[in-house]
Amino acid sequence: MSGYHKYKDDQLLRNPGGRSYYLDEKKVVEPSHKESILGLIRKDFSGALGNIRNFFGNMFLGTTVLHRNEKNEIQQGHQKGLLRTIGDFCKDLGSALSLGTWHPDSAQAPHGLKNRLLYSVSKLKDAFMGDILTGVPSSVNHMAKNLILSGWHLAEVLPDAAIANFEPGQKLTTSIFDNGHVAIEYLTDIIPSGDAWLRVHASSLKELKPPILYNLKMPEFNNGDIRWENVRNTPFRKAIESIGALLADGLAIALIGQTGCSSNRRNQIE
Repeated sequence: MSGYHKYKDDQLLRNPGGRSYYLDEKKVVEPSHKESILGLIRKDFSGALGNIRNFFGNMFLGTTVLHRNEKNEIQQGHQKGLLRTIGDFCKDLGSALSLGTWHPDSAQAPHGLKNRLLYSVSKLKDAFMGDILTGVPSSVNHMAKNLILSGWHLAEVLPDAAIANFEPGQKLTTSIFDNGHVAIEYLTDIIPSGDAWLRVHASSLKELKPPILYNLKMPEFNNGDIRWENVRNTPFRKAIESIGALLADGLAIALIGQTGCSSNRRNQIE
């Protein structure tokens, strides 16, 4: 598979809706597989309802995410929901404030004042940098994505009922709505708090790798970090996600600047 086709396959595996993708059964059928109109409409409603289900999953404890491993086998991963992230924040903050006396995430408490202080600093970092600044916005991003995808695949019902009885019509609706699904995944990924945005802006002080470069140096498969373990980080993905995330940064800065200028202008008028 080319980098583009790997990217498209990865994106259609993440949330329900892809024409050939049956996520509950963890299988992908051949693109030439022709469905009846009733089957197509049932698949559209299934995609819409599946995304509503994922919306509530991402609101609470989280959802399962499918991805392919090095052998091209479909594997199951997990992404945390908003409520679970808030719960993790409370646990991390409590562990930090108690200097490790309360340690729900580790079997043993740290020993000695120095180790307790280091443990506390680490947990404060996890609580505020990991849970609040990264985890909460990421969960909200996933919820918004599910709502958009649900509406997108619900809109697929009408053209499927109208023209999908003919093979060219079925190919046309499949192409439009599958590619639209991938586009929605991409656009919600590259905005601040999106999965791709987090990968592009990741860095490593130990390895002296700044944002962008750190992601570009990542291998295609990485099971050691949740930000990369559910995708194939191909050169194609790195390129389009880096460009998109940087453009999103520029747009965000421009909007903030424009808002600030407008606010200052109003203050001067008053």
